[in-house]
Amino acid sequence: MAGAVAAVEVVPVRDYFKRASFKFRLERVVPGPAWLSAGFLDRGYGVLTPAVGAAGKGVAQRDAHGAAILNSGKLRHAVFHLPDGADTQISITGARFLHSIEITDTKPEFEALPGAEPAFTLRRPMDLVITAGADAPTADGLPDALASLRNQLPLMKALGFNGIESYVKWNFVERSPGVFDWSYYDAIVAELEKHGMKWFPLLIVGSAYALPDWFYSSPDNIPFVCLEHNRANEIPSIFGGTQEKHVRRFLNEFGKHYAGRPSLVGIRLGPSGNYGEAQYPATGAWGYKGRPLHTHIGYWAGDPHANADFRHWLARRYATIEALNKAWDAAYKSFDEVRTFLPVSANTPRMRHDFSTWYIDAMSGWCERWAEWAREAMPGVNIYQSSGGWGAIEIGTDYAAQAKAMGRLGGGIRMTNENDSYLNNFGNTRLAASAARFYGAKWGTEPAGFSSMRGVVGRLYNALVNHADHLFYYEGNLTGNDQAIPVWLKYAPLLDGRAKPLAPVAVFYNDTANKLRDDTLRHLRASAYLQRVHALRSIADFDLVSEQMIADGALSRYKALIMIWGNTTEKRVADRIAAWVDEGGALFYPDRELSREGPFQSLDGEATVFKRWQRGETGKGRVLLFSGQSEPFSAYVEFVRRELPKLRILPPAFQAAFSIRKPEDTFWTVLEDGRLALLNYGDATANISLPGGKPLTLEPYSIRITARPRPR
Repeated sequence: MAGAVAAVEVVPVRDYFKRASFKFRLERVVPGPAWLSAGFLDRGYGVLTPAVGAAGKGVAQRDAHGAAILNSGKLRHAVFHLPDGADTQISITGARFLHSIEITDTKPEFEALPGAEPAFTLRRPMDLVITAGADAPTADGLPDALASLRNQLPLMKALGFNGIESYVKWNFVERSPGVFDWSYYDAIVAELEKHGMKWFPLLIVGSAYALPDWFYSSPDNIPFVCLEHNRANEIPSIFGGTQEKHVRRFLNEFGKHYAGRPSLVGIRLGPSGNYGEAQYPATGAWGYKGRPLHTHIGYWAGDPHANADFRHWLARRYATIEALNKAWDAAYKSFDEVRTFLPVSANTPRMRHDFSTWYIDAMSGWCERWAEWAREAMPGVNIYQSSGGWGAIEIGTDYAAQAKAMGRLGGGIRMTNENDSYLNNFGNTRLAASAARFYGAKWGTEPAGFSSMRGVVGRLYNALVNHADHLFYYEGNLTGNDQAIPVWLKYAPLLDGRAKPLAPVAVFYNDTANKLRDDTLRHLRASAYLQRVHALRSIADFDLVSEQMIADGALSRYKALIMIWGNTTEKRVADRIAAWVDEGGALFYPDRELSREGPFQSLDGEATVFKRWQRGETGKGRVLLFSGQSEPFSAYVEFVRRELPKLRILPPAFQAAFSIRKPEDTFWTVLEDGRLALLNYGDATANISLPGGKPLTLEPYSIRITARPRPR
């Protein structure tokens, strides 16, 4: 068959969501089976990817060879099998320089791949983990998975990654009770080891799509039931204890088979949720055998075991039904009459707070037990919990509780909620990062799906300034858009300089407000709390500190605490804050905005602490009450911008950073060792004036680390 020759270099695109491509139109349809051979100059990094026909049909991994672009500088050929032949249209993405394409009915000879060495190597190693197609819908898909690994592992190694993630699904290995077949994952691990790569599996036992047939039809399979519709889905309920023996058996068997393997870099736990996370069912998912299932963000506490667990929790808390009735303004005759309910229907704030506390603590407890069982089964293995969502009560992820549990067990938490927005990532991950540092847990991040080069840069900065132990990407985050790999290779080496932030300032994460009000965190893009966090981030870097962290003594780490949402907290927390102020802390409080709902008070209405502050009784510390305009919130932001730099109790390096002049979408972090990390997350070049007046220019979506800021 006749071949075709293309122009040498593809025309680049600037749109983050489009691909530059070579497009060809054949004179006629080519019947199958056929072979496509693409000659290309091997410069840069990526995956040469053909698509056939007007619909852009891809080519199966098992039918591809040599598609990884590895910067060897050689003229190479990638070969793709087209079992159905070719339509008159062919496009190729991923390659910058294309030499030729040829379609033939004879299988071409496969070229040996050039050796792949990492483009960079960190002097201070960390887990750099990525996917490479090791998963399949069913165990019969192993040949495709192995072909994908053979095609992609040279590239992932060249990009500096040292670990590959795959999903270890319960239904792949325990096809009858107590009988385990690890052959699928043995083959995956063997392929990784051939390429000198390590394995970081996600162990999925608690999600619908990983359920074995025998368990699905057994009495032990009790599904979650939502309160909104009284409908079940196929994800097993965490209540009732029927999962425990199966989970422990699975973890023990996995540990026996793989814990001693040098290539096992760590594991991630999949205790519940749609995909295998430490949370309740939410949006999106695969049901049993990949079927659709009833799922949404909501309250999954309608099954009989959930009701029994709630009643037991209340009986421990209140002891008598009379005490419960008083707190709830209710008239139950016994605890047996109590049922779970939608929080919006609660009679009193305490009633809603009780339900929300039980609901989120139940998931935290389940995930902690999972981690304990994993630690028993694998004493020396790195263990990470999967922490998603953004803090909404319905999702059930308590970042502080998970960090505390994993710190105790010598493990970590991996956030699964980053995207293309740096401010989103800061708001969604900083509480967990703050808690991980406080409780001694490891910390890492994962994108919640697609990200462009903007997300690559923003996520690298977040990892760099929080001393991440673990950083994960889906391969499409890098190979799925043209700009991502160049910025990854430019800025990932900066991870050698990762450090903890110098964080003398914290913003209060009001768990009570979250439990009492939907406007706090229920809706990600309409969260009153997160909007305020994002607005303050332009002023300075800061930690988030929750009620549990404060109760455990975290305020001793901070000089200033900024309150932004919610006038109510637990009395023990209010007392801790008051004691911290008395010892010299500086508290910012938006008095006019929050006073519309009453003074700063305990959940039971006690306002003693606030009345003391109003009288000026603040001990060695200060309470800065903002009584200016309550709307818009930017008035309070400007108050903080003006008053925070005046606090002489802040470390000199941190205080010096306030003299930086920069655009609003440029952010700074003073690292614990005194260096300054800067991120320009805007579309325009940032002209910056550093402390002392030194000018600095940052290109769009870029990172710079400079020397320690000098005090003014």
